[in-house]
Amino acid sequence: MIEREDTVAYVARLERELQAAQDRIVALEREATLHTQYARHLDQRLTALLSISAALRISRDVETIVKLVVQHATSLLPGTAAVYLYLLDGSSESTIQLKASIPDQTPSVLITTLAEMAIRAPRAMLLNGPELERLIDQQPVSDGSINSDCATPQSILLAPLRIENQRLGALIVCSDQFYHSFLPRDLPFAQALADLTMIAIDEIQQRQRAAALQRDLVHTQSLRAEAEARLNAAQAQLLQSAKLAAVGELAASVAHEINNPLYAARNSLYLVEQDLPPDAPQRTFLTIAQQELGRIARIITRMRDFYRPSRGELSNTNINALLRETLELVTTHLRHNHVVVHAYLANDLPVINAHADQLRQVCLNVILNACDAMPNGGELTVKSSLIAARPESPATLAIAISDTGVGIAPEHLPHLFEPFYTTKPHGTGLGLAISAHIVTQHGGRILVDSQLGSGTTFTILLPLEVPKVE
Repeated sequence: MIEREDTVAYVARLERELQAAQDRIVALEREATLHTQYARHLDQRLTALLSISAALRISRDVETIVKLVVQHATSLLPGTAAVYLYLLDGSSESTIQLKASIPDQTPSVLITTLAEMAIRAPRAMLLNGPELERLIDQQPVSDGSINSDCATPQSILLAPLRIENQRLGALIVCSDQFYHSFLPRDLPFAQALADLTMIAIDEIQQRQRAAALQRDLVHTQSLRAEAEARLNAAQAQLLQSAKLAAVGELAASVAHEINNPLYAARNSLYLVEQDLPPDAPQRTFLTIAQQELGRIARIITRMRDFYRPSRGELSNTNINALLRETLELVTTHLRHNHVVVHAYLANDLPVINAHADQLRQVCLNVILNACDAMPNGGELTVKSSLIAARPESPATLAIAISDTGVGIAPEHLPHLFEPFYTTKPHGTGLGLAISAHIVTQHGGRILVDSQLGSGTTFTILLPLEVPKVE
């Protein structure tokens, strides 16, 4: 009897263990099925991410990218009922704008609030349960929290669009299915989608910035070529002016030498004419000689006045504007020679009556000489001021152009303004001579102060009124 009872208990225990084993097998099968489903879903999501990445890679504008993202979000995140993609406004980093959404409708205040929250978030976030309900309850009643044609969300995924320390926008994905709410395992996929979006948009923006920089470079090169052309034209004009000035000085010198014997010849003819009777036949020839000598005298007068500014060529001239124009003309040349310019132009300088082109030529010549004196670069200082030696004397306008170059040897200083005197290997020796001549014709003076190894200062002194040409 006892053995039978033990056998029954043993069989019962075996049956219980068998049932437990069967239950364990069922649980394992169910768990294996869940793992298989999860692996299949994971594979589908990875395939969706690859598809999205390929589509974004061939997109060429931001509008196309944002539309692709909201369209593909539903395949990447099952249960999605609405997707919103916000970007920061380019003109204001504190303003966000809705760029794409599914469904295509105006989002609620709740969604906009969540977008602002997502932009500031360090990573993707999941909102569900009491936390989401509390946010919905905080919204104005008139807003209804959600659009009329969209059910109350059961869970929401928020993901910032970020790359390194840069924030660009936010991605918001809503689910209205209680039985298919988002889970924490959905967070990496939401952030991956946001990161892919950010990378694609950033690449387009980088490409646009590179294109803009390329356009700026082309424009800068064009300006540089234009400036060089203007400089070459100015140098050619300066050379032409130098030639004309040399011819003018030569003509004035020849006129001066011819004028004395011509005057003697005319006086001699006048004396001979006084001794001839009124009906003398020689008077006809004397008259012809006097007329021709008079014509020669007029020609000599025109030669003497060659390259001397006439009153008709003078006009009101703003020296500060003239200096700025001259510096702008040689900006490229100075930059290439590593010369830094400092301009100190006095305010409220009066305009002067002068020949603007000739004074511009003087300033240009002195500046180019200063640049030549600084072969390894240096500093060029240009100043304008109004000075008066005595209170009762008229004021004088002063232009000082200084360099930090090699300086001028003392033995060369007395000859600087002599025509054809030069210390340059390829110089003509006419630039400073012409400059001094122009300043003199304006009633002014040009002074030089130089120290070897320290630099040189040319000071141009001009009266406010050019003296009348006699």
